Amino acid sequence: MKNLKCLLVHTPRLNNQNGKITSDINYIAMGLFSLAGELAKNDFDAKILHLGVEKYLNKNFKLSSYIEKNNIKLLALSLQWNFPCYDVIETARVIKNECPDVFIVLGGYTASFFAKEILEKFCFIDAVIKGEGEIPIVSLAQALENRQTLNGVENLYWRKNGQIVLNDKLFIASSLDLDTFSFFNPEYMLHYEEYSKIPFILDYSEENQLTSPSSGQGICLGRGCLGNCVWCGGGFLAEKKVSGRNFISYRSPDSVISEIKMMKNEYNIEFFRFSFDPNPNDRSFLIDLFNKIASEFKEKLNILYNIDGLPDKDFLDAYNAAASSASTLFISPVCYNEEIRRKYKSFFYTNKQLEEILTYMNSLGLKSEIYFSEIPGIEKSVNEKSKEYAEYLKSHYSCVFDAYCYEMTVVPASPWTEKPDKYNIKEFPKTFTDYYNINKSFENSFEL
Repeated sequence: MKNLKCLLVHTPRLNNQNGKITSDINYIAMGLFSLAGELAKNDFDAKILHLGVEKYLNKNFKLSSYIEKNNIKLLALSLQWNFPCYDVIETARVIKNECPDVFIVLGGYTASFFAKEILEKFCFIDAVIKGEGEIPIVSLAQALENRQTLNGVENLYWRKNGQIVLNDKLFIASSLDLDTFSFFNPEYMLHYEEYSKIPFILDYSEENQLTSPSSGQGICLGRGCLGNCVWCGGGFLAEKKVSGRNFISYRSPDSVISEIKMMKNEYNIEFFRFSFDPNPNDRSFLIDLFNKIASEFKEKLNILYNIDGLPDKDFLDAYNAAASSASTLFISPVCYNEEIRRKYKSFFYTNKQLEEILTYMNSLGLKSEIYFSEIPGIEKSVNEKSKEYAEYLKSHYSCVFDAYCYEMTVVPASPWTEKPDKYNIKEFPKTFTDYYNINKSFENSFEL
């Protein structure tokens, strides 16, 4: 085991709800497991820590004290989604003040997109891994342990001789790379069992919030997307800006199935969350995966699947063979108005096509949830019509377990944040500082 000790941290967003402290954005990015796995594969001591879980279990928990006690030298803070950006930055501020020798690196979509600004504004952040991090974090750990220059670390934004620079070496995971990574290794995570039962909103004043009878875990199926939905920060053009990715990488069905078997047999995971539909015009990978799942497991899996395009009959037949009656397929038409849907959503389908598929899902006895969006920049009456249509689908199709219309959130790198005028939007956060200020919560955040 090498001397450099590494800690990877997920920081939820803290909220004050009527005097109660709660957090959301509680699910960790699946990449934290693969990062820890690659560090461990290269003989580094690597742990994953969920700040919300630790604070819930011990209200006196301080990350700075943990870092000092365990002699952590490399702290990697996940900043995948923009919502916890204030909490991540303020946690890092306290850590650097209390533990000045620890090297603090940020990673994830939001950190990647705003890497240069983050380093310009916050001197206590030492570096940002821009894009995919499995190989870069190992290179960084090796350079720090050997006290070498950071010139050779892939995807790294850092300060070199007082200047903020991005290294030339680029890493983007291929399909072969993904099959060498481990996306589930709970032995590296503190209190994984409690985390696996975490609710969407964690209330720190309520007891027994981490004791749910069921547990769930996200499954990585691949990376990349061919779509450019206007609200999404993970589409083709956004990925190109954030990570340089301009192709889709798939994990092999065998590696996915092997991982699910371990989850079920060794950790009693009951629900499996999928969210990967990069090319609805060619779902051969997904169909092959579900057919193999159906043949490998005696009992059907409990699957929660968020699908981007409209599910077709071939996909539904394969999904039905693999998914239990407790499974749910989440479908997002976005808007009732087809003209707006065509403009905003890459993978377009008509309301008639949607209802035809719901009829087929009825015949298979499948369960779904349909969600629309309250879209900024369009007439209120259009959003109201989406709400009405959601209720219509729920009342007319037995497969629609629930249907709702939620306020659409703004995420960095999405097409409409790049060209808001095109979508009749006058005020959108543009900089990292904007997102930081919007999400301000408690001073010192989790170190309070």
